[in-house]
Amino acid sequence: MSNTIDLKVPGTRARIPVRTAGQWSSRFLGLKGAPELKKSRGVWVKRCRSINTFGFAQAIDVVFLSADGVVTKVVSGLKPWRVSSCPDARTVLELRAGLASRMNLTPGVEMGLLA
Repeated sequence: MSNTIDLKVPGTRARIPVRTAGQWSSRFLGLKGAPELKKSRGVWVKRCRSINTFGFAQAIDVVFLSADGVVTKVVSGLKPWRVSSCPDARTVLELRAGLASRMNLTPGVEMGLLA
């Protein structure tokens, strides 16, 4: 089952809606499974250390997070048909390309998400 939560943008009052993906099927689809990807939308993939963009039509930003919600790695503009992973990650944010830099997401930033 997936729900939508508002993700707080660190250092601002801004929030963006992200769909949570906790079950295998929704984690498998990730951002590809988002039917209408709006400008500031993404998917929070729980229990995940590796993602792929197989079947995607456009690049995405990938933000890997530790169990306590600290950014461990950011991959900006991951092109379709690619794979990325981070052994230190416990959860992943898949965002529309360019959104990670607009949110100033870099390693060490605390998102406060709990996996």
